[in-house]
Amino acid sequence: MEYQELARKARIKILQMIHRAQTSHIASNFSCTDIATVLYQNLKEGDLVVWSKGWAAATIYYFLAQQGKIPMEDLEKFPNPPYLGLAETEVNGVLVSGGSMGHGLPIAVGMAYGKKLAGEKGNVYCIMSDGEMNEGTTWESALVMAHHKLNNLIVIVDMNGWQAMGKTGDILEATFPPIIQSIKEVDGHNYEEIERGLIPYSETFPESPHVLLAHTVKGKGVSFMENHLVFHYKSINAEEYQRALTELQ
Repeated sequence: MEYQELARKARIKILQMIHRAQTSHIASNFSCTDIATVLYQNLKEGDLVVWSKGWAAATIYYFLAQQGKIPMEDLEKFPNPPYLGLAETEVNGVLVSGGSMGHGLPIAVGMAYGKKLAGEKGNVYCIMSDGEMNEGTTWESALVMAHHKLNNLIVIVDMNGWQAMGKTGDILEATFPPIIQSIKEVDGHNYEEIERGLIPYSETFPESPHVLLAHTVKGKGVSFMENHLVFHYKSINAEEYQRALTELQ
């Protein structure tokens, strides 16, 4: 099955989950759906996925169900415990609790360093938001991952251009710490670009951690949710749900 169809089905299920639960962050979920679709289709044995962007909980649970780490029927429990609107480590496969920004990358750095010391195969992938580039923990983590040459760490930044209170560029321009040598920019909705950005990770800088800056559209896939802040927090009413479902179908 092609990435486009996989991503379309993912968006429909995520839309259903968030509408039924009357939770928020639908636009934040949709901006990273294509990234997650490509990533989870290409995971290898020993790979780990750390979601620093924990408010994309519906997306996280959906792809964990696709992996078989949680039962598919458990998606109907969202947002009841343990499947909360901010991902929690009580759920199998969730490696970092969601909510506070900037916590996922330092944990991913520790996991990658541990794997390297133990000689374990597999990579650690960390999915972040562009707003998290403002966090001091991101800059500290970049120093550590560069110093220890964690070439088993791949950071994917969902660059959708918005933070909780406005455009990222208006609040504080999102820039990944330039100490990292291997940084690539891709269209975060172009499946081939995402795939090439991840596989292979870096021939030019083989000892560097890899950062993929994926330029995305907040709310991608549903026209009236795209590229503005309204559906960062707003829940979806019945009319909006039907309009969105019609577009996705």
